[in-house]
Amino acid sequence: PRPLRFATNSSCRRGSMQGPMSNFQPAPWTLQGDALIGFKLVREDLVRRLIPSDAKVVRVLPGRTVAMLYLSQYRQSPVGEYREFIFAPALVRRAGRIGFWISHIFVDHDLSLIAGRTIWSLPKQTASIQWSADCVAVDGPEVKLRAVFTPPHATMPLPFAGAAMSSFGSAESWFPVQGVARVGVARATIEGEDQVGLKELGFSGVSRFFTCRRMRVTIGRPRR
Repeated sequence: PRPLRFATNSSCRRGSMQGPMSNFQPAPWTLQGDALIGFKLVREDLVRRLIPSDAKVVRVLPGRTVAMLYLSQYRQSPVGEYREFIFAPALVRRAGRIGFWISHIFVDHDLSLIAGRTIWSLPKQTASIQWSADCVAVDGPEVKLRAVFTPPHATMPLPFAGAAMSSFGSAESWFPVQGVARVGVARATIEGEDQVGLKELGFSGVSRFFTCRRMRVTIGRPRR
């Protein structure tokens, strides 16, 4: 098959990979920007290899859990502007807590990468992430993805809350997430190549995604 190529333009800038190494602001962190979020009902047997062996899949229907693909552009954060890709293949219960298991996360800013690893035990890797008004392109070591979407005509302010789990090396954490955004529904076309499980769990072709504009999200203190 022909390799996927990404068009570049000035409105889809790459994030800065420069900046002084310094002590990070402790959690919680509040970030502001936009996001494109997709959810899929997926079979429990398909996600087993993508979560820890001691994690229990939380079923929302018989034999089914929820997977999430999250793409964001943060204009304001404690480390400046950056973009992010998150793949959470399942909702799980582990050590008495429930949350989305984050198996893969990519950012285009080195300070975000280091802070994510050290504060929340997130397995962050670097990737080129481009963002424009109607597309997001990710080019990383395990994923090459383009999401093309039509911005919704109508949005409404909605609060949201949840939790996530992750591990990096021998460190693990659970942390709450909450915020507010102007939320709409858009049809998005997902294409690309990946080794993280996106296609296997149905994140390809045309799907409905939530758009979050003027988002303000707080990533809470991690609990080990």
